[in-house]
Amino acid sequence: MQVTLSKLPLNKAGSLFLRMSAMGSKFLIFTYLSKYFDESVYGVYSLLSTTVTIAIFVLGFDFYNYAIRDILLKPNDRASKVATSFIFYGIIYVAFIIVGYLIFDQVDYLAQYTTLIIFIGISEHLNQEIYRLLLAFKKVLVANWFLFLRVAGWTIWVLFQIVILKKTISLEYILFTWLLFNGAILLVTLLWFNQSIRNHIAKIRFKKHWLTTGLKVSLIFYTATLALKVIEYSNRYIVEGVLDEASAGIFSFYSNISMVIGIYISTVVVSYELPDLIESSTNHTFESKLLRFKNLLIRHSAVAFLAVIILIYPILLWQGKDSFAQYWPLIILLNAATFLMNVSLIYHSYLYIKHQEKKLLQIVLISSVINVISTFLFSYLFGIIGAGIAFLITGITIFVLRKRAVKKKI
Repeated sequence: MQVTLSKLPLNKAGSLFLRMSAMGSKFLIFTYLSKYFDESVYGVYSLLSTTVTIAIFVLGFDFYNYAIRDILLKPNDRASKVATSFIFYGIIYVAFIIVGYLIFDQVDYLAQYTTLIIFIGISEHLNQEIYRLLLAFKKVLVANWFLFLRVAGWTIWVLFQIVILKKTISLEYILFTWLLFNGAILLVTLLWFNQSIRNHIAKIRFKKHWLTTGLKVSLIFYTATLALKVIEYSNRYIVEGVLDEASAGIFSFYSNISMVIGIYISTVVVSYELPDLIESSTNHTFESKLLRFKNLLIRHSAVAFLAVIILIYPILLWQGKDSFAQYWPLIILLNAATFLMNVSLIYHSYLYIKHQEKKLLQIVLISSVINVISTFLFSYLFGIIGAGIAFLITGITIFVLRKRAVKKKI
């Protein structure tokens, strides 16, 4: 049976509202800053925030895929497993600080923000891992309150400074505020679970074998995740390299709006339907639920596609910048690609359920290579619109490869 908001218990509805509000606030700040800053500064901001997003995935090694599943299925030594995970992350953070300074200081638009970017990336990842643990331990409402306060907190504060107090703010101020709220929520989390930590700390042991086993299992997921992030975000850096920072800002603006479709599908369809589909994979209801999942993906992706197309017009009018408005066809190209990728999740999910991880990895690696090459080529030939064409080619590639990999009609 389809889950709707009216059928959700109050705590689940509240959690969904908090999560959507947090995501909405990120969309709001990104959209508002496109009007507030000039194109070049906005382009730098988009590249800074993209760098943080990528850092979160790089730091995690996708270890949570193994860790949380194992912690839930084998609850013995749970405290030691959690502690081992965070010790591992601590080591990664130290390495990231060293490598981050070496790399970011060499990039013009990152150099002056290196320290802020590094510690925002670390604090974002740490908060995200805590969020996942809280969900796993069924502390869903608490997890989403922390998410809301962290994400909506800094975005609303920045908008309050700009819109209400009419203050002039800099990129450095935005990044510092972002880091401050991340740190504050980490402190609140530590105080909230202080007693639980003290109760278990004496039993904690570092589980080296568990860690190494988990890293081996996570490696294939980690490689696939990085390849997928190349598809989602590399085009922004390529546009900046081939064209300029202003062009990267314009492309990122449309790309972020288009990504709303994926966030919507993940929240409304995948998060509710996929667990049930996985559970049914060993019984007679699997085929019917698979078909239902396909229909929901197509229906909701189409609705989101149209909604974004309709909403972009008033946003561009409000923004009042011809430099952005002249590239409005970009949203059609990006939406079409995103639509195909979301609909192809039916084939991706089927392969995942059937333990075809290597096939999934092969698909995303091929698609990421095509994405990078085509983005360089078409950006050089056709500018910003060319990057949109390249993304559509990537979307078609992913759809075709996923569909062909499933040896049956769905």
